[in-house]
Amino acid sequence: MAPHYQAATLIAAPSYPNSITWSSENLVAVASGHIVTILNPAAIEGPRGFVLLRPRDPFPIGVVKREDLLEPCLVPTFLVCDTEPCARSISWSRQGFAPNSGCLLAVCTVDGHVNLYRPPIWEFCDEWVEVSDVSKLLFNYYKSINFGEDDSPDSIPQEKANSEQTHAMECTGELQGPLSCSDLGRRKRKPSR
Repeated sequence: MAPHYQAATLIAAPSYPNSITWSSENLVAVASGHIVTILNPAAIEGPRGFVLLRPRDPFPIGVVKREDLLEPCLVPTFLVCDTEPCARSISWSRQGFAPNSGCLLAVCTVDGHVNLYRPPIWEFCDEWVEVSDVSKLLFNYYKSINFGEDDSPDSIPQEKANSEQTHAMECTGELQGPLSCSDLGRRKRKPSR
């Protein structure tokens, strides 16, 4: 009788809730530390794919000065700071996004980077190929629009814009009276002069 379970050896144990996911093309991705292992359940002992996460520079947003890291509110963050990249969450795309009509794998790391990977089709290796760094694309877009801040002299301060919007909503509310069911079928005539 064939065993009901098949064993697969991993580099490390998965440590986050979204560390294991199954694709629609029957591949299982397991994020364990700095490596995401891709397994084929049909051939668990066969070839495997993997994604090796490499250290990346942090985005220059909200960078804290080194001397400010010892402030009481930042000490817990400073103490748990990881130096090695680690996959926090992984997810598969729908089938058909990869060049071989397969699935792409999205990997979100603990330092906030999101990358897309495809299987190695033309390359003779087991490491999956990075297609795009979604975080970098998003950062470059927000940088191009100055992170949504308008420095032009004719821009309205946010407090003034909010008060104008509130006033407009109050005026609109005064114009709209409650309708009863009996008012729906009747039309009012203008008084004759």
